[in-house]
Amino acid sequence: MSDCVFGFGSLVEVAALADYLGRAPFAAEEYHLCRLAEYRRRWNIARDNGEDVSGLDHFVRGGTGQRVDGFIVSVNIVAAPGDWVNGIAFRASADEIATLDKREANYDRIEVTDLIDSAPGDRVWAYRGKAECEARYTAGVAAGTAMINSAYHTVVHLAFESHGADFLADYLATTDPPEVPLLPLRRASDLNGET
Repeated sequence: MSDCVFGFGSLVEVAALADYLGRAPFAAEEYHLCRLAEYRRRWNIARDNGEDVSGLDHFVRGGTGQRVDGFIVSVNIVAAPGDWVNGIAFRASADEIATLDKREANYDRIEVTDLIDSAPGDRVWAYRGKAECEARYTAGVAAGTAMINSAYHTVVHLAFESHGADFLADYLATTDPPEVPLLPLRRASDLNGET
């Protein structure tokens, strides 16, 4: 049985994805533009930037290099009967899925095979935000300390744009606008010892 992963955010940019996985570029038959039914895209999961998590960078303010006190928000999919989101389904080996499981630490990997309209494999997985990450988002919104890294927001937008104007239009139509500010943040590891 071959496995695929459905990407609905930054994973849609296949060149960057292949580079991240340390593999050759995806051949045309290794991924498909497709839709996931019964879900909608929302910016509604967060991690606490004050917590040190092994393997994850913390974020700092772009101008000062000071560690951000707050919750960093990411894109997610939420159950929404009758709705759908666009994305890509790409073939992934067991090792590549293990790599993605580590990267997507704020998400649970769920099987969505029967909800995908077209995929290049037998079984399809997607990453849905963990309940505790949705709860952190809610807490951050209530406290006024939730934010989106504007560079990440742009990466997601450009990932969809890379597949054409219609694909980008579908992304915009199937994504709730962010409810929190977009701020210019930087990963601490990008500062090369400046902090």
